Amino acid sequence: MPTLLKNNTSPFARIAHAALIDAAVPDLTVQIADQWNDDPALLAVNSAGRVPCLVLDDGTAIAECLLIARHADNVGEAPPPGNDAPQILSIAGLALGVCDAAVQTLVGRKIVSGNFADTAFDASPIGRKRRRTMVDGLAELDARIDAAPGERLDLATIAAVTALDYVALRFPGADWVPDTPRLEALRAATAERPAFRDTRPFL
Repeated sequence: MPTLLKNNTSPFARIAHAALIDAAVPDLTVQIADQWNDDPALLAVNSAGRVPCLVLDDGTAIAECLLIARHADNVGEAPPPGNDAPQILSIAGLALGVCDAAVQTLVGRKIVSGNFADTAFDASPIGRKRRRTMVDGLAELDARIDAAPGERLDLATIAAVTALDYVALRFPGADWVPDTPRLEALRAATAERPAFRDTRPFL
């Protein structure tokens, strides 16, 4: 049976897990891995030491969320949602940029002070660039996303909701987060879909 190595906060791991669930990939199991401390089980299958990583029955390991999502469409029992459409790929890429900027902000904080809560890094030129990416990216996602989800959750929907949730998780109450009524409506409309309900991040 395929095994997904992930942690409970990574937005990239959530995208992969949500795609696998929504595609109805059979017999999926999940293993929590600690990517921050060179988890031996993770390093054994992914030399980069990053989550997510999907290990197939024959030992083949697939890393990176978009590649795992592509595999999910190929092997899942649910009909594919059309993830190859340029518009879906464009929106998904935008959402991944928001996720990456958020993660890199936390990494920067960790490097500068050793503390995710210390915001000194945010005032640096790189920190300001990361902030701008999150703000502009969320605003553009809100303008472009289809707030009415389909029967299947396409990659744009999965990535956009994941980006919104991850920013809320890591920067709670931040006054710089833009209003995103369409994204929030989409999140509410899909909250009880198994792909989102069963992958909610927590600290």
